[in-house]
Amino acid sequence: MMLPKSFRLTIVILVICSIYIPSIVSAVNLKSSGLRGGISDGRNDEDFQQYESFLTWSLPWEWQLASNWMAGTFLETNAGLLRGGGESALVGSAGPGINFSGFGGKIDIPLGVNATFISDHTLGDVDLGGKIQFTSHIGLSFNFSRHLMLGYRLQHMSNAGIYKPNPGVNIHLLAIGYRF
Repeated sequence: MMLPKSFRLTIVILVICSIYIPSIVSAVNLKSSGLRGGISDGRNDEDFQQYESFLTWSLPWEWQLASNWMAGTFLETNAGLLRGGGESALVGSAGPGINFSGFGGKIDIPLGVNATFISDHTLGDVDLGGKIQFTSHIGLSFNFSRHLMLGYRLQHMSNAGIYKPNPGVNIHLLAIGYRF
């Protein structure tokens, strides 16, 4: 008796996952946690503020770039509050990124893209188009000790054209975090 093609494909996928996922998961480590807060750049009709907590996990892929620089991958999650026009919305996001680390780990330059959910897409006079957004970001962090980091992050949140309108929001954030 021949098994259906979809069943055979499912078995192959399960076997591959059972081999590779445990090795990847065992290499995922909590990298940092902390708080960020900041303000928009004034491009919208409303002034926005965002406050959030974050968790970052290091992923197992990294590369030596130069004698003082490494590139590594990470996964970030965050949850917080977006305020604008006298109204507030819950915001949460998760996504991958790449981190460039230099000078013996004293400086980090993370960048990435997160899938983002906001509980209300209309804040004051600005309609962000929908509850599903995407947040691209780049930052600069200074690691003052083994456990303390202070940083800056510029992020752009928009719906990538899946809704109309699509005004987007740029926010400048300051961060303080604990490194594990």
